[in-house]
Amino acid sequence: MPPRIPRPLLQPTSPLLLAACRTFSTTTPLSGKSSKSKLEKLLAKAPPYPYPIKPTFKQSWFGLYASKHIQFGNNIPEEEYTITRRRWLPNIKHKKLWSFGLGEWVKCKLATNVLRTIDKVGGLDNYLLSEKPARLKELGPWGWELRHRLQCSKAVQRRYQEQRVAMGLITREQMRAQNEAMGIGRGVHEVEQDYKKQRRTAATRPHEFVERWKRSARVGKVLFGEPWRARAYVSRMTKSEWKMKVAAEKRRLGRAEAIMARRKARNKARKEMIKEEKRREEELKLEKLARVAHKQTGNAQPELVGVQEFAETVENASSSLDRGQSTGGVSNDGKNPTQL
Repeated sequence: MPPRIPRPLLQPTSPLLLAACRTFSTTTPLSGKSSKSKLEKLLAKAPPYPYPIKPTFKQSWFGLYASKHIQFGNNIPEEEYTITRRRWLPNIKHKKLWSFGLGEWVKCKLATNVLRTIDKVGGLDNYLLSEKPARLKELGPWGWELRHRLQCSKAVQRRYQEQRVAMGLITREQMRAQNEAMGIGRGVHEVEQDYKKQRRTAATRPHEFVERWKRSARVGKVLFGEPWRARAYVSRMTKSEWKMKVAAEKRRLGRAEAIMARRKARNKARKEMIKEEKRREEELKLEKLARVAHKQTGNAQPELVGVQEFAETVENASSSLDRGQSTGGVSNDGKNPTQL
């Protein structure tokens, strides 16, 4: 008879072991998050989404896909008529875009036509804050939640307040009071008149610019050109540093020009030297030929003659040498030209 096992040992006591008590398994069940639970958690922070959400192609819920959807079709070859199924996915890129309203980089998945539209309208903020119904529909759930967060930021609230003042709904004094009540502080437009009266220094710059400058100092970059794109930026540089850089570049160009001038002078001198050596070699050859010609004519010392006379002398010498060879190596004066 098998030994009797106490009953408390057979029953698990902790909730984790209770969840693990399944047939033929002792592993704990995985608590994976579904796309629907992620979507519900995302939209819980924003107002109700006004458009229907497609249950297919769930990855478009969490990016700026501009209503792009997966497409299905057939592969139809030309030779062998064998049809196979295929699909077309939208061209999706992973980008990091800058948001001035949120003051941070936003990592997002977006279609290429959305990226082109962002470049066209002037940044991620302008793309999200558009009031067109077609733009709101193509944002999707993720873009809708990001738009809500952007609208709640202080910079966008100041912009809305300025629009209310421009439409005559409130006065500027009421706007300042409401800004202080909402805690969004003094913006660029509130301090514009005082800012124009005093000298522009680091302490008297608008508050919004100072905030953006401090944020850029934390990331170590300042935005230039296309500020909403992570690929377009330059290092921070003050005016004095820029002047020092320009002066150093001028000195470097001056040194390079001096080196090139020295090289040109050296090459010119070398070419002149080669030309002078060739001229001296030609003179030595002409001198040697003159000595041979004068020895053949019987003169003891060669005299300086002109170019035409020297050419005639050389022709006479060559003709005498030819005659000596024809007479057995002896010239008309009875001398062997090889012994001269």
